[in-house]
Amino acid sequence: MTSFRSFDPVAPISDETIARFAGQVPAEVVDSWRRYGAGLVGDGYFRLVDPARAAEMLDGVLGLPEGSTVLFATGLGDLIVHANGLYLLVKPRWGVLDVIEGVGFDELVAHLENPAERESAWEWEPYPAARDRDGVPGFEECFGFVPLLALGGPNTADHLQLGGLWEHLALIVRLAGVPQVRGVVAFGEGATDASGAAGAGAGASRDRLVEVGHELFAKLTQNATLNVIDLPDGLGVCVVHVARGGGKIYVAPDESVLFVGSAVDFEAGLGAFRDGVRTPREKFDLNGGGR
Repeated sequence: MTSFRSFDPVAPISDETIARFAGQVPAEVVDSWRRYGAGLVGDGYFRLVDPARAAEMLDGVLGLPEGSTVLFATGLGDLIVHANGLYLLVKPRWGVLDVIEGVGFDELVAHLENPAERESAWEWEPYPAARDRDGVPGFEECFGFVPLLALGGPNTADHLQLGGLWEHLALIVRLAGVPQVRGVVAFGEGATDASGAAGAGAGASRDRLVEVGHELFAKLTQNATLNVIDLPDGLGVCVVHVARGGGKIYVAPDESVLFVGSAVDFEAGLGAFRDGVRTPREKFDLNGGGR
């Protein structure tokens, strides 16, 4: 029997809903629905949701696998989903989906409640600063980045705004596409995170790609404020100059690059990058030549 250390109930989950989804999830999940209903776990970052409500609001939005059941949402609009015997961590803000391997529901809840894993596994920064500023989001609210991270928005608390959870998820998908499979969540040391494992891979290889982007922007402008977006499908990273007229540098694992100006949106640049379009390195050695 799964027990939460602290739980603030919001609404019961109906017997009809439980009967509808019981065959898709472990018995411990069903027991939690019956005992707790929908509500806030602990400090409110994680919330146990009504699966019928989630299914209704996400119908045709995220493209989740057949048989998926949304279990939890977070204060940053991430979702924990059960699908065909696996737990999935969906992070629309980063455009990724990670698999949670080797844990049962009791262990999953223990990880949710472990404050030491809030960043390493769940990537909750910069949520705490936004929460301290505006309070814990309402049950069907979340903090969303404005502009979206996928569109070059900075990963900082001053760019987080409160809004409706389901509406924000639909907006992300409409503007940035559905999340793509990235990797596996590893709890504790070596956990998957968006700053080190999406697309380009973790550790020094990813750091090197970011370094390349920073070095090239240093040739184009001084004191640039740069943001990094990890690209899907192992394509590398995109280093974004967060300023009017700043532009983007896409960096591949082989360190070849593509510079696009700010007038070119992220998806258009990514499409060209996928197609093999590249900017010769010598262009960056000219005064403004990369532009």
